[in-house]
Formats: sequence, structure tokens, C-alpha cells
Amino acid sequence: MFNFLKKRKGGKRLPGKPAVLRSAGIFRYKGWYGVNSSLRGWFTYDINNRSSFYRYLRDSIPLIRNAVETWVRILNTSSRIVFTGNEYERRKAEIVVKELNERIGLTRGRSRAGIEGILNVFFREIFTVGSFSGMIVLNKELDRIEYFNVIDRDRIRWKREDKWEPYYIDDDGNFIHIGKSSFFHYGYGADAKNPGGVSPMSSISLVNELDQRMLYDMGLSSHNVGNPRIHIKIKAPEPFENEDAELYTKRAESYFEEIMKNFENLDVMDNIFSWDDVEIQVVGGKQSMGFTWKVNREALQEDIICGMGLYPWVVGKSHGTTKNWVEAQFNLLMQEADTLQMEGKALAEFILNTELSLWGIDAKANFEFNPNQDPYLLEKQKAKEIQVRIIDLLIRRGYISREEGMKKLGTENM
Repeated sequence: MFNFLKKRKGGKRLPGKPAVLRSAGIFRYKGWYGVNSSLRGWFTYDINNRSSFYRYLRDSIPLIRNAVETWVRILNTSSRIVFTGNEYERRKAEIVVKELNERIGLTRGRSRAGIEGILNVFFREIFTVGSFSGMIVLNKELDRIEYFNVIDRDRIRWKREDKWEPYYIDDDGNFIHIGKSSFFHYGYGADAKNPGGVSPMSSISLVNELDQRMLYDMGLSSHNVGNPRIHIKIKAPEPFENEDAELYTKRAESYFEEIMKNFENLDVMDNIFSWDDVEIQVVGGKQSMGFTWKVNREALQEDIICGMGLYPWVVGKSHGTTKNWVEAQFNLLMQEADTLQMEGKALAEFILNTELSLWGIDAKANFEFNPNQDPYLLEKQKAKEIQVRIIDLLIRRGYISREEGMKKLGTENM
């Protein structure tokens, strides 16, 4: 959870409050250093460690983590590799690619190795930091791929020459030009001025901050609702005859003190009785306040989900969406998925075909993602069947030619 800073008029921070500082483009978050860490400290963010900040958001905020992992599951579907070339070259290519998949994993030991593991990181980086960069690293003999090195976004700088050229920043701060033949880069939302790409989280940082602040305040409010306050009103007694003001005040205060003593020693099974001139009220939260919290927070969460390029129903946050509208959203989501899978396909084929070229194999590898399951496939097939019947009827009655009918069905080249 984020921590936020509140200031009194004197400029002092309220004790016990979470805090965030902003100054000259620098964010400073007070929170956990890492998962399962028992130490609290400051997370300092500036323009030089942007990717670390975005990963911190992803790992700290459940809604953002769910959105990122949902994209990864949507995009990194099961896949297959199809080889083109003569039969002998295809068989050699299959053996080489199998061996490559067994050694190209990002970590040593048994894990989800190979191209699928790299694509998992590829899609996760896109929706976390907004870009993916990596280099093919060859073995000592320079005739095989040893591994694929994923480069942190913060290590890459771009310089405009005839085209945008990538430079790597080493541990000593030196800028090293990156070789084009071994380098792969994709920038999500890149434009003419920013080839590095833009993280989806850059558009939701303020909204997310408000959401976490509201969550913090909701916790305090809920605590107060569970611990109601007692409001005691005492009607001023009538003064006695010849009673001076000081005695009258003491007598009135003694009534209040007696009631308070009864409350201090009040057990669960005890009841309290008072005079008819004493009114006791329970002060606590109301149901309408809880409803207001819910509506306001849902609005903020929907902005976060929108910034991540998803819809509320995808991450289990649907708020009464109609079936037809969900179907339209599903189609838009799959169009976005198809576009991004093409980038993943380009990365996979870049690695695979580089390895085949190093071996001198005259074959090409085509990487293909299997499509996501379409929950509306049956309805679409029924609609297609109706369309075929209508066009067939128009052809038989002479309203359109056979060629025109085939164009309408998109089968003129079949």
C-alpha cells in the first residue's frame, strides 16, 4: 500500500500517516522494501529508475498485478513452430530448435525454459515498463546462441542519428552502442519522439495514488464504525435555593462524572440506568457512507483498469455490464491481443531463425500462437450460416451473381 504525506499548517507530517513526496519529478514512496520484508523504508523514484518503480507498483497493488498477469495469460497462449523448406532441412531445423529451447531459458535449472519462457517475460515487461529489449549472446566459438539477455529498460538510452540508435549504460555509467544484428526492441505506444515506449502505468499513477489513499481512509473509517463513540448529554439541573454559582457548577459536574464512572466499569452483561435528564447517544458510521465509499472506489478502479487496456469484467470487476456489450468488448480485446502477439511472434522468429542461420540450415521457422477460446464461437457460426442462406437465396433468385455472392462471403479466392 502506498503511504501518503499530510502536512499541518506548520509543515509537520502527521505522525503514523503514510507518505509520498514529490519534488522536481522525483517520487519518494514509503513502503516495503520487498516481499516478506520486515523493514519499512523509502522507495525513491526518479527518471533513472522508472522501471523499478513500475515493478514496485505491480508487485504491491493487487489490482495492477492482476491486470498485468491477465494480459500475459491472454497473449502467451499455447503455440507451435512450423518449418518451411525441404524435408531434410526441416528435420535438421527441428533438432536444432529443440536443443536451443533446452538451453535458452532465462534462469539456470529446470524452469519454463525456451521461447515460451522468454515470451512470458516479453509480455509482462510490455505491460509493466512499456517496452522490451534484449540481445542474442553467442557462445565463445560464435557459432551458436548461448542465451538471450533481457535488458532492463533503465539501461537503455536512445540517440537520434539517421535513425534512433540504442545505447547501453554499463555499471560505470559508460554509453555503449548496441549492435543492430543481435538486438531486439519493442516499445509499447512508441512514437516519433519516444522510441522507448510508454508504460500503461504512466497514465494511472495519480489515480492509483488516490485509490490507495481512499483504501487507507476506508480502513480508518471501518475501524471507527466497529468502535462506536458515546455521546452523553446532561440537562442542566435546577439550582437549589441559596446555592451559589460555584456549588451549583460542582453539583452539575458530579452528575456527569458519576455517569462516566459507570461507563468505565461497564461489563458486557451490565446495563446502565440514569436520570431522565441524561441523554446517551451512540455515534458511528452509517450505511450510506459505506455505499459512498464503494461507488467512489469503483470509479477509481475502473480508471486503473482502463489505463491498463482492459475491461472491468476481465479482472472480475464487472458492474452490471450487459451481455451484448461484453461481447463487443471481447472482440476489441482480441484485436489488441492479435496485434501484440504479432510482436511476440517477431521476437520468437528472430531468435529461432538466427540460430538456424548460424547452423547454415536452409529452413525458416514460423512461430504461431493458438487463438484464445472464443465464448461466442457458436453464435458467430450461427450468424454465418444465416448469412450463407440469405446470399444463396439471392443468387438463386437472380438478384446477385455467383461471383458477387462469393465476394460477400469472402470466398472469391478459394
